[in-house]
Amino acid sequence: MLGGTLEKILRQRRFSNILTKIKTETMAKINVYRTESYDTWILKEPVEIDTDNYPEMEGMTEEEMKDYIRDNYHDMKPVNGEWYDSLSEELDSQDIRRDKITNEDQDIMFD
Repeated sequence: MLGGTLEKILRQRRFSNILTKIKTETMAKINVYRTESYDTWILKEPVEIDTDNYPEMEGMTEEEMKDYIRDNYHDMKPVNGEWYDSLSEELDSQDIRRDKITNEDQDIMFD
């Protein structure tokens, strides 16, 4: 009985070796990609808002104004209307004052 089991195991190993050989001979190309990931934090130059030019903020506390700007800056008029269409566009166009890159990582991946 032990001889039959041993023969079965040897047949399975032989078949496994043949499959490995076939796979090795047919794999000619592998696509390898470089991946990079990181977090970027950018602080841009400020835009000074004169609240007298924004009547919608009249009577608000400083905290209420900050909340209002945070919620509405995409739709608010710019400080410099000659160059920009919205406060959001004006903020995006400011020069970078400081930037920081963190969590840098590199790896490779395959198809």
